[in-house]
Amino acid sequence: MQNTIARGRIMGEGKNIKVGYRTSRKERISFALFMAGQTLFNQFFQGYSKKFMTEMGLTAAVVGTILLCISIFDAVDDPLWGNIFDRTHFKSGKFLPWLRLSVVLMPIFSIALFTMPSALNSTGKVVWGAVFAVLFSVAYTLCDAPIFSMISAATDNVQERVQIMSVNSIFAAVPTVLVAAVIPFVYPRIGWGWTGAAVALCAVPLMVAMGRNGKERFVNKDPETVTFKATVKYLKENKYLRIYFVGLLILFSTATTQQAATFFADFNLGNVEKQAIITLAMSGPAFLFVVLLPFVTKKIDKFKIFLFCVFGQIAVSVISFLAGYENQIVFMSLMSVRGFFWGGNAVMMLMFTPDFIEYGEYKTGKRLQGTVNSIQTFVCKLMTAIAGGFVMFIMARAGFKEGVDVVQPQSALDSIWFLLSFMPAVGGVLSLPFFLRYKLNDKDTQLMASVNSGEITREEAEAKFSRQY
Repeated sequence: MQNTIARGRIMGEGKNIKVGYRTSRKERISFALFMAGQTLFNQFFQGYSKKFMTEMGLTAAVVGTILLCISIFDAVDDPLWGNIFDRTHFKSGKFLPWLRLSVVLMPIFSIALFTMPSALNSTGKVVWGAVFAVLFSVAYTLCDAPIFSMISAATDNVQERVQIMSVNSIFAAVPTVLVAAVIPFVYPRIGWGWTGAAVALCAVPLMVAMGRNGKERFVNKDPETVTFKATVKYLKENKYLRIYFVGLLILFSTATTQQAATFFADFNLGNVEKQAIITLAMSGPAFLFVVLLPFVTKKIDKFKIFLFCVFGQIAVSVISFLAGYENQIVFMSLMSVRGFFWGGNAVMMLMFTPDFIEYGEYKTGKRLQGTVNSIQTFVCKLMTAIAGGFVMFIMARAGFKEGVDVVQPQSALDSIWFLLSFMPAVGGVLSLPFFLRYKLNDKDTQLMASVNSGEITREEAEAKFSRQY
């Protein structure tokens, strides 16, 4: 089975290059540009859909319920899509056709959500928000799982994957900062609908190049049907995937800083435009981390770096909460330090998925890229939805008032500050029992990738492993 898969994965490449990069510079740039466009859409949706819907008159509790309902839908939706990705292979590729389709659907559903008619009654607004949020979620799945699958399909070189994902993170960080820093100035002036259209106009041109320049070199083209039973068995045998994603779900489901930032700037600091200052305070150190990461990972295993950032975020979150925000210099300084560790977690959290694909193929003989990356997409959307829903429910319980130009009670302001500062420390502590069980490392993953591509034998790899797998 393994030899069949290996032959299928390199078919049409002309020659199996054993050393160096597999991808071209144009291809790597296309990856980064696609990630920038995808992030523009996602950050706009995740960062402002809650603010938009509360301004449209929906209560915080209702908005939180909508977000949680979407996460329940994703619980069924994403694994099904992952199975579809693994069971289909079009003439134009296994993952590229889905990327091209997402470029069409994402702007349509994103703009539709933010053009909710104000004349609708409360029920109509709930239906409108829920329907288009779900459709946007589906469209996002059609690009998110396939683009990460493309990384493992493009190259089997572990360091090259780290390089690609590091550059992707830089390109993703720019729109993350721009959305947080610019949107608060834009939407009050031109309205939510035109703001959504502007985001789409910026994002779509960035995403189209991947459809032209992407190459699938390492995919399972074996005609064997991927059954649901086989998928479940595969997931049972891929223990590091389970350990990591459970820990990640806990860590980021309580990472409510970004979710609460717009409300904090608007109500605690008195001006929504101050969100730009908070974003800039955190983004500078985060950019520094991204720039240093490709060099550091050549010397230090990337999971050790990730774990260091988890501990750092716990410590600084507690200190920030105790220090308060009355002293703006101290507050912004601590936000900058948090930005370094937060940036590290955010940048690195998706770098391990290609490792699970290699480990899974090494253990089972099946290269289920679509399934693994759909699990990643599911976990990412679930943790974001839980964090967003958690923010809204806590604020609602604390007496948060919906609408425009409202004055919030002190209880709501206190809850927003708690969510911004302390809650990430809770998730960090709860995630540690899972992360400390993670033992897969870069050196061993590269050996597994070499076995999977047929470059070395299992016996040769096992003789060099740092531990038994």
